[in-house]
Amino acid sequence: MPKLKVFSGTAGASLARAVCQKLSINLGGVALERFHDGEIRVQLLEDVRDADVFIVNATNPPAENLLEMLFLTDAIRRSSAKRITAVLTYLGYNRQDRKDKPRVPISARVVIDMLSNSGANRALLLDLHSEPTMGFFASNVVVDHLKASIASVPYLREILPEPFVVASPDKGGGPRTEAYAKLLGQDDYVVFFKSRPEPGAVDKKSIKIIGDVRGRNILFIDDMIDTGGTIITDAEAAQKAGALDVYAYATHFLASENAIARLDASPIKEVVVMDTIAHLPEELQTNRLKITTLPVAPLLAEAIRRIHDGDSLSSLFLSV
Repeated sequence: MPKLKVFSGTAGASLARAVCQKLSINLGGVALERFHDGEIRVQLLEDVRDADVFIVNATNPPAENLLEMLFLTDAIRRSSAKRITAVLTYLGYNRQDRKDKPRVPISARVVIDMLSNSGANRALLLDLHSEPTMGFFASNVVVDHLKASIASVPYLREILPEPFVVASPDKGGGPRTEAYAKLLGQDDYVVFFKSRPEPGAVDKKSIKIIGDVRGRNILFIDDMIDTGGTIITDAEAAQKAGALDVYAYATHFLASENAIARLDASPIKEVVVMDTIAHLPEELQTNRLKITTLPVAPLLAEAIRRIHDGDSLSSLFLSV
């Protein structure tokens, strides 16, 4: 087998180091610098000829995270790597997956086109917001899509007090929530329907709860928490409908626009997230709310090991 090497951009550095520790290898050396005008300069500090290379990085804003991934991929390709796998722990712009208004781009396709053309042979994705966008990758790029449930469900089983119900914060998250409900031993789940006057906004008066939450603890399941507006509004509606304690799980925690302070002031008791997006410990400080960050490195390391060895990833998916 070709030599296994792992590199990362700035956004994925801490996670990539944890992955390398699990794989018992050193993180690949790379210089990520800036010219005086802000342009990114990338230089590999070691040989990758004929190596099996994995690049771990999130591509959430700022745009430099995406550019670092593109430039790293191109540099590794031009250095004669045997194979390149882009490990996109969070794929930015994936929410913009359709033309929902006149004169707007399909930004998810633009980003995936750039990634496809940068030279990667494979893409390893984790809990995409929009799974159909996997079809945007070029036909010569092999795409694997991991689910974080194998890492999150054991902890969720521990913390959820009976009786509880699993809930989707919107109708689009129904399939994801149904899968988690089954993994947590529930026969049914609840959906919170609502109107959105614009992206990121919620009409509180429009919320309708399909299912029974009265006298039950509730766990919201989502792929991401950005500003926290949706999950907070749903938590307030759940308590008005008679729910007990409110918990929330999301794979990706963007924590934009004072989200942590807003969540801290909400009815939510605990927020559980994966560490796909790096946050400093002091950024997650709260007065009341418990924020639990679960490690995704063991899952990514095992997936990388299996891809490198030519083994199947199927056993990394939990089944009921």
